[in-house]
Amino acid sequence: MAIVSVAIFWLTIQLLKLYTRHGQFILLPDFVGKPLQELVQYADEKDLKVIVIDSLYDESRQPGTILVMDPAGNTGVKTGRKIYVTISSSTPDYVPMPNLRELSLRQAVETVMQAGLKIDYVSYVPGPFFNSVAGQRIGTKTVRAGEMIPRNSKIVIMVEEGEGGSTVSVPDVIGLPVSEAPYALFRQGLNVGRTSLQGDIPLDSARVIRQQPGPGAVLSPGSSVSLVYGKVKNAKELDRLRKSAASDTTNQEPEF
Repeated sequence: MAIVSVAIFWLTIQLLKLYTRHGQFILLPDFVGKPLQELVQYADEKDLKVIVIDSLYDESRQPGTILVMDPAGNTGVKTGRKIYVTISSSTPDYVPMPNLRELSLRQAVETVMQAGLKIDYVSYVPGPFFNSVAGQRIGTKTVRAGEMIPRNSKIVIMVEEGEGGSTVSVPDVIGLPVSEAPYALFRQGLNVGRTSLQGDIPLDSARVIRQQPGPGAVLSPGSSVSLVYGKVKNAKELDRLRKSAASDTTNQEPEF
């Protein structure tokens, strides 16, 4: 009976392994940035299923380009697995322009981001109340509150310069990713100057490794801070980069 029980147990395990394809998987390539058709063709060959769950407008991408995939690339998957993707749309989504007038600059920055829009730059105009929003534009065209505009449009926020020659302090943006560093400057009433990428790495994984002027420099509102993006290996290197940036509080144009 003991031998029979062991045999049945072993046979059951083997059948389960066969049923679940135990230890057998496909290393799914990364198709982000590639046409949807390439993934569909690959999926047909590997007995996978592709499901498009969303489409977003991205002016930098051809329509039908894969923006997000789940599971992510370089993940082991079994045959029959469903691959969920978000692709770029051929037509932009439209969102209403929020009302920014009389908000503080910081409030306006957050409002623009929450509305699915981006910030082009901060422009100072005559007015008695420092950093109070006087209006908004796309390029040189004034945009009314409630007007429908393409998602991700770049908004120029116009704020009053106040009276008495106000100044602003440069924030520490060392270590911040590309998606966050500009907004840390905008909140302070500063703009992004020259930017560059150091090393052969994807821009969306890069972080600020140099800024000029450095943290704590005192500038006129609307001034620009130039940024270098690159790879930050660890916390020790990040600390070294911050110390290096803190030593440069000049407002000269960078040499990089």
